[in-house]
Amino acid sequence: METEVDNPSIVPDRPKIILSKKDELEVLVDTFINKYDVTDLKTKEVLQAFPMLCFLLGRVTEISQGRDSRPDDTEREVYYLQEGSGLFGLKNAEDAIRWKGIFNHIMGLSRQTFYLAQRMTNLTEEQRQKFTEKGFDIESFSEINPVLLRDFCFLSHAGRRQVDELKWHDLHDEAHTEGESQDATLQILKSAGCHSAFIELMRVESHIDLEGKDGRLPNIVDNVLTYSDWTFGNKPNTLDERFEALRKTQRAPEEMLDILEQFGRNFEEALKEIVSPNIFEEMVASGMYDWEKQIREAYASSAGLTAKDLYPELE
Repeated sequence: METEVDNPSIVPDRPKIILSKKDELEVLVDTFINKYDVTDLKTKEVLQAFPMLCFLLGRVTEISQGRDSRPDDTEREVYYLQEGSGLFGLKNAEDAIRWKGIFNHIMGLSRQTFYLAQRMTNLTEEQRQKFTEKGFDIESFSEINPVLLRDFCFLSHAGRRQVDELKWHDLHDEAHTEGESQDATLQILKSAGCHSAFIELMRVESHIDLEGKDGRLPNIVDNVLTYSDWTFGNKPNTLDERFEALRKTQRAPEEMLDILEQFGRNFEEALKEIVSPNIFEEMVASGMYDWEKQIREAYASSAGLTAKDLYPELE
């Protein structure tokens, strides 16, 4: 990972975050491994190689708390979250299968973010200027760090299990507090001592300070992260497909969805005009990176499974 990253908010008065020392991003991996009793060798190797995945570890009940058919209408044993995130390093096969969907989303989001961030770092000065002409901030191009943004995506949905379990099972304890997924994620990251650079990037999940101008998010980083998220559910999808699904679930007010969709469409329009008319198809066709395959294999291995057991459609 590069050691210097400017990561300012799009709010003009907020100071930039400067990462100038390598140890400022250091994660005490062995401490997490010991805390959550990680024993699987593949999982340990992956945590050492990709430390931000430590923030997805957690502790769950040792025995089943009953049976339930959510989220995929297949009844299986239920294990409740006790501490942390509980989306990686899962030891029970049925538990890993239950949460494979959100983990698949995390991996797809990370893949698309990494791909798109790399494309954006290789633009010519003329192409960057064209983005400026469309209302995007040219200075924010200097904030794009594909590895850092990918690593943020690893942990950006860390609180999803906490929120879903609360809704499904009416759990009210220290591991399940009221709020949305982004609130739970922030709580997990802050309590675990996650670096402020990643806390700051959570603005794209909570939609805090995402100030649009003429239907655009000025900051390119915000656009890369949101567009990558909105074009991958459990597989690549178009903006049309994503926002149609969001409106059906009514998980957000219609007015907010209208605003967010406009952000996505204006950025996609700029991508197609300036970068490539087939940018979405090219992003999808790029396929999985080796690091994604390695992480998926570790997710499965921890529960005594193979990646093919969990994601046969990806083979």
